[in-house]
Amino acid sequence: MKTWLIAVRPKTLFASIGPVLLGLALAWDQTQLINPLTATLTLLCAVFLQIGTNLVNDYYDHVNGVDDHNRLGPTRVTSEGLLSPRKVKAAFILTFILSFLFGIILMYFGGWPIVIIGLSSILFAWAYTGGPIPLSYFGLGEFLALIYFGPIAVWGTWYIQTGNPSINAALLGLGPGLFSATLMAVNNLRDRENDEGKGKVTLAVILGEQGARSLPLLFVLLSLILPILLAVGMNKPSLFLAILVPFIFFKDWLNLAKGPIDQSLNMTLARTGKCLFLYCLALSFGLIL
Repeated sequence: MKTWLIAVRPKTLFASIGPVLLGLALAWDQTQLINPLTATLTLLCAVFLQIGTNLVNDYYDHVNGVDDHNRLGPTRVTSEGLLSPRKVKAAFILTFILSFLFGIILMYFGGWPIVIIGLSSILFAWAYTGGPIPLSYFGLGEFLALIYFGPIAVWGTWYIQTGNPSINAALLGLGPGLFSATLMAVNNLRDRENDEGKGKVTLAVILGEQGARSLPLLFVLLSLILPILLAVGMNKPSLFLAILVPFIFFKDWLNLAKGPIDQSLNMTLARTGKCLFLYCLALSFGLIL
């Protein structure tokens, strides 16, 4: 059980839970109604997709020879021999099947928009490091994290609850999306030298060390501007609360700018996940005030 928990990486699940809570908060603010069944299934789908993505990364980074003894990141169970590749592959297939089965009910309620979101989410979760052209190996990791753990997750949650399209839902989704992209950028900064040596082309590799340090800080800066725009555009001054959250983690942003590129970034990564979740809670609280 302990080994499987390492593989699942529960600390990363905030990236999938936060956007769903934000979408539900917007639905409650606008309609005063929440469907408990679809809300629960949306959360389960998101969590299982995140788990599946983590397992896919664990499996394919080992198969593709990216993970080795030089890796600075958290333990990968496949490369460390804690679980066989066959078991990890079976596990990510199972989690994607479960996510799809839960999603069938959501597709019934949400129609074609949710069908497209659900199927594309599973496809990109696999294609992120799997398949003939692993997308994260070609500088697309931050972009996919921004879109799928941001606007798509929040808008999809909102749409399942209300059946109405909303530009505000997509704009709100940029908040968690920016921090998901920050998570990816921190991860790629930490692994930049190892990835470059293995031929994995991430944005950190393309931008070089200084650019790789600046990228996650740019995402954090944009997360400070977004609540101001949302508060004005939605006439919700209480959304300003979210601006305070990134300042709680100021030391982590300072570490990104000037600290060593070593295993200490694993702590920065974990705290960025907490920042994402608190940021979503602050926006959610601001909506329902």
